[in-house]
Amino acid sequence: MWTRKSVKEKGKKSFFVSYWKCVLVGLILCAILGAGSSFGSSSSGYIPSLTNIINRNDDAGDDIDDTVSDITGDIDPDVDIDDIDVDSDGFHIDIDTDIDDEITGLAVGAFVVLLTVILVISLIITAFSLAFRYLLLSPIEYGCRKFFRKNLDEPAKLSNIVYVFGPNYKSVVKTAFLRDLFIWLWSLLFIVPGIIKAYEYRLVPYIVSENPSINFKDALAESKKLMQGNKWKAFVLDLSFIGWDILSLLTWGMLDIFFVGPYKASTDAALYETLKYGIDAK
Repeated sequence: MWTRKSVKEKGKKSFFVSYWKCVLVGLILCAILGAGSSFGSSSSGYIPSLTNIINRNDDAGDDIDDTVSDITGDIDPDVDIDDIDVDSDGFHIDIDTDIDDEITGLAVGAFVVLLTVILVISLIITAFSLAFRYLLLSPIEYGCRKFFRKNLDEPAKLSNIVYVFGPNYKSVVKTAFLRDLFIWLWSLLFIVPGIIKAYEYRLVPYIVSENPSINFKDALAESKKLMQGNKWKAFVLDLSFIGWDILSLLTWGMLDIFFVGPYKASTDAALYETLKYGIDAK
């Protein structure tokens, strides 16, 4: 039975063994996770954004209709224009009763074009973001996880970061994408199921780092098995860093770069080793 204290002690010990390397890799990992989070939030925000635009456009169309109605509301379109009285200066009003339909038609056409352009641009940005995320960032993230895993037993080499870019590159990319996809789909059932699945598949990067050719189904199944009965303890383990996170904020993130970030990554790797092999710090 593993304890929070023992896992953190093992992570901290391995971190100080290769301090500067861990700081560098931790900084890379932090940047990747931050970039991935930004891409995810921006991609998922396109549909709500389009919905808001459509709603605003509908409101604008209603405003135009109301304005035109104010102008022409007192005019009976069936009245012959010759029946309108001419004033003393010989000036009379000639209003085109079709202006409402014309303005509305132009407005609707403009809105359709605008929405089409926004949709196309959104799809292009989403495609680019996903490609950048899973063809480059995710493989490097998995490489960083391997570095911290290796560093638990001996000073790790920085070359571990790019181990993915080899014969098993496609398999790793596929596993990373499907793992995140499943977590996202579960998140659609409200936030809690997504969080549970995130913890359930937490160890996938480490499993893949040890066996890059593993089938994605087997990787997910193994992570699920290892995390069975450990998800809550892992959640509490994450919460135990909240004090360090607050101190990091007070130091404008400097403490996170030089201590908290690599400390967390080393502890996470130690959790995997403990659950996988029963190796615990004493």
